[in-house]
Amino acid sequence: MDIASTQAQIARLIDLLSTWGGPIQAVLPFAAIALFVVAVVPSLRRWLPVALGASLALLVIGEALLTWFHWRLWELCQVVNPMTGAVHGSVAVPLWVESEKLYVWGLVVAVLGMSIRRHRAELLPGAAITTALLMFGAALWGKPFTEPLPQFLGQYAGYLQAMGSGVPQLAEQAFRGMEGSRQFYYNTWYMWVHPPLLFISYGAFALSFIATLQMLRTRFSAYETTAYRWARFGYLPLTAGMLIGFPWAILAWQGESWWWSGKVNMSIMMWLLYTAVLHARLYLRRRGMWRWVAALAVLSFVVLVLTYLATYIVPGAHSYALAAPPPAAMASLTPIAGGIA
Repeated sequence: MDIASTQAQIARLIDLLSTWGGPIQAVLPFAAIALFVVAVVPSLRRWLPVALGASLALLVIGEALLTWFHWRLWELCQVVNPMTGAVHGSVAVPLWVESEKLYVWGLVVAVLGMSIRRHRAELLPGAAITTALLMFGAALWGKPFTEPLPQFLGQYAGYLQAMGSGVPQLAEQAFRGMEGSRQFYYNTWYMWVHPPLLFISYGAFALSFIATLQMLRTRFSAYETTAYRWARFGYLPLTAGMLIGFPWAILAWQGESWWWSGKVNMSIMMWLLYTAVLHARLYLRRRGMWRWVAALAVLSFVVLVLTYLATYIVPGAHSYALAAPPPAAMASLTPIAGGIA
């Protein structure tokens, strides 16, 4: 493993991403403001499909560039045993972690927004406003093109530094941490399936929330039906994502009280609330029940947003601050001389 060459290539790759993606990131806030204005000004709404389509095209171009960046990282970021020189594999960083979360969520909402058919004219402004807010947040706080994957790149830079230090104990420790992250976090099938399912569900629930607000504003039951259809659509990937997540958590966080994590508990609360929404609707014809269904739907979406924010502000096993592999992953690594179990 040529450590100096790898460091130089990664640095050039980051510079290229900033050079090519920097303009996209700079345009995103202005595109978001323009989309927001078109969505809220009634006289401009006839241009809303064009504005949302243009925003979606911009997001797709940026996502294609980020996909290329991740592919090149996979080619460059190998994990090598310092004792044997054996390559244990490359790190496949998913496309929806760290600084790219808001960007992917905005892309999903834009795609779903363009697919709206029922009550399109009434729901499209809300979908556009949601997309605009996510685009704005992705550009100003996520910064996926100019400050990409700070957690992963920081860990891998530390690994390369330790590998080149000439200190066997330091290199061994860095290898164990990096290989644990590769094998039990970044490269696991769970990380490539669980988050996308949740982002799809979040996008569908956002549209359901918009339809619910329209129903509360107009008192037309047709909007409630639309809200129900989007909630039902979002409930399926949410449930599948959580069912996938819990077995992985049981295996990965052995010895840890991960079930007390704020993010985990918020996720369960969100799922229970959306379950309640779908079940309460069975009694929609009862007097005043639509108000309870609407209240549950609004509360569910508020909890959804809080669940997303919990990743960043609530400590625990599911915290964004997680930089090392889960305890079970570290425990499963055998001594360096024996390689990986």
